[in-house]
Amino acid sequence: MFWRHRKVLRDRAAGMVFDWRRGHGSSYRLVVAIIVSASFWGAILAYVDVREAEQVDPVDDQIDVTIVDLDAEQNRWLAELIDRETLFQQRWDTTDSTVIDEAEKRALDANSPRVYELTLREISLPTPEGKLLNLPGMGPGELPSPDPVESVVFATPPVNWWVEVGVVEGPEGVAPFAFPFEWPDDPKLMSEGELWSVVLTADWRGRVVAVEGWWEKSRDRRTQVILEKVKSQEIAALSGKGPLRVWRLEARVVNRPLSE
Repeated sequence: MFWRHRKVLRDRAAGMVFDWRRGHGSSYRLVVAIIVSASFWGAILAYVDVREAEQVDPVDDQIDVTIVDLDAEQNRWLAELIDRETLFQQRWDTTDSTVIDEAEKRALDANSPRVYELTLREISLPTPEGKLLNLPGMGPGELPSPDPVESVVFATPPVNWWVEVGVVEGPEGVAPFAFPFEWPDDPKLMSEGELWSVVLTADWRGRVVAVEGWWEKSRDRRTQVILEKVKSQEIAALSGKGPLRVWRLEARVVNRPLSE
């Protein structure tokens, strides 16, 4: 028993045993806890006013119903207004179908449906049978042979493709310019009026920092040639240091007539 008591004391000191029945040590902490808890709940009960919700009497829904005699002479204008402005003048209880049945019966009595009686009649071909005839001189073997057609090639002036570059938005420093554009790979690829949007970025010395084309033309083989031309243009420098300058340029394909 003495060995067990020493083991319990050792486990309790190590925090491995907790006595749920009572605490260990001085009872002063328990008394303080009771006083603090009683003071807290006493303050709440003293200062908090708990009132029960008052019961509100329900208000009955009310509606005013006015019965108008539409057959009276003085209310004829109202009856005509209802017939002219409303879509459903006669209303009935939809759960009761007797009104609909009576309306159908009256309509059928006024206009009795016609009964279609099927009759078979034999149609004989005329005797003698008719034959298809061509117009005089328009038979298969009498039409003249068509005239020979000669293809005509119209002479067109040779194309002279140029690319004109203008400034759409940006500060001063870039002047509009143009350059001839020869594309030997596929001349039919060129089309007058095609546009390229180019963004040019340069520093205060006039050195090009970046040249970017519009993403819709990124896969076009001609885009890189146009960007190289834009990159090689001279840009005016500023008098002192400053931030990067950005221009939005527009490159357009034109067909300039050859000078005679």
